[in-house]
Amino acid sequence: MEKNEKAESIDHGVGQFAAEASAAVDDVSLLFDVKDYPEEMHELIIECNRRIDEANNKYRIAKFREDMFAKGMKAGMYFCTFDRDENMLSFEFNEETRQMLGYDGLGDLPNEFESWVKTLVPEERDAVVKLFWDSVRVHRDLPDITHATYRMQKKDGSIIWVTGAGRFIRRPDDGSLEIYMGCYRDITAQQELEEYLKIIEALGKVFNFSLFIDVTDMSYRMISTNEYVEAVPKDPDAIVFLRNIVAASVAESFRQRLYDWLDKDAILASIEEHGSTSMEFYSESAHRWFDGIFMVGDRNEDGSIAHIVYGCQDTTDAKLQSLAQQKKISEFETEIYIDSLSQIHNRKFLDEKLVYEPCQAVVMADIDLFKDINDTIGHQGGDEAIQKVAKLLEQSVRKDDVVIRYGGDEFMIVFFAITREDLEGKLSFLKSELGKITLENNPEIRITMSFGAAFGTELVNNLIRTADKALYESKKIRDTYTVIEI
Repeated sequence: MEKNEKAESIDHGVGQFAAEASAAVDDVSLLFDVKDYPEEMHELIIECNRRIDEANNKYRIAKFREDMFAKGMKAGMYFCTFDRDENMLSFEFNEETRQMLGYDGLGDLPNEFESWVKTLVPEERDAVVKLFWDSVRVHRDLPDITHATYRMQKKDGSIIWVTGAGRFIRRPDDGSLEIYMGCYRDITAQQELEEYLKIIEALGKVFNFSLFIDVTDMSYRMISTNEYVEAVPKDPDAIVFLRNIVAASVAESFRQRLYDWLDKDAILASIEEHGSTSMEFYSESAHRWFDGIFMVGDRNEDGSIAHIVYGCQDTTDAKLQSLAQQKKISEFETEIYIDSLSQIHNRKFLDEKLVYEPCQAVVMADIDLFKDINDTIGHQGGDEAIQKVAKLLEQSVRKDDVVIRYGGDEFMIVFFAITREDLEGKLSFLKSELGKITLENNPEIRITMSFGAAFGTELVNNLIRTADKALYESKKIRDTYTVIEI
């Protein structure tokens, strides 16, 4: 591996890697230069240098250990030595490391490099070992002290986060690596706290109301809240608490679906399969639309879900913005979304722009005995009837409401904000105004309509079937209206 490739592997390795310079330890005895002595003395000089080198080694080890502990990194320590070709000669743990990892003495965790390897988390092991050897091979390009944060596995299988400072100790004469030593500190609690604070910070920005829920007993921490939630009695079980909120503040037409959704087993199954599960609803207390969502908070070491997050996001402004954009139909849209005969919106507009918008009521209506009108005065007369009915309907509703030619002589009206009383008043008014329509050359033809209305805060698509059912009831009598409230 080339040097720049090794350095890149360090930059992109597992965990967090950093470095800093250290204080030099240079008050050691110098080696003799063999060239300064006669050849017959070379063997003696080499032996002297060996002993001086050994003494210097012991001195540096003592000084560096002292320096390490002076930095306060006293929880655990590792120590390894290398020959001049930078092959590892020895590896050593101190007892604090064994205690931190749950091992009992030298026999339980021997002083071997493989002992350190087995303490690494299995799925990260190869990457961390590679990082170790890559850093050894490019140590001359690194400062004396490096820092790394990664995970280790204790004897009982539990996982801890550790941060450590490692020191490269190089031989003064040729710069080869002589000793690599470092200290560990268990920062699991700190790491978990930091991750939890990140979750809290993120959720507080995204969600109007949110919970961090323990799936073992459904206990929870409140992360963010609002005045409507605060008015609801608390319960130690998150699901019960959320059901209480539904009962107190959510529009009645949404409650049963939300009650069905708030099932622990179903929620966990959906999260495992899809990553999250969500439900849209309308709050009568806040007069706002919301999306409720469950997603993973964190997992246990075996991969099972430990915590889930519930968040409630206000989507009203986005819905209103979307609706406003849809109502500003461009010239191109006018061509494809306006019925050429009646000059009101067509079925294509309903299907592509309106079916998933929230509204207050949907009305289905058709002209009574329209076939008889066509048979009596011809299709041109029938077209005139459709045009005049469409004009009356369009002029009788607010500009924010939508009138659609659903097909043939059938029409739909979508009311975005209307009370039950005003809806019935509007239908009664339309019934009477229809009697005033006269057709050119056929004043004897009297036009009546049957109306079926579905009233309730819902998506347009969810009200159409109910409105059809109401229309069916009205057509049994004709020239009347039926309202079904959901």
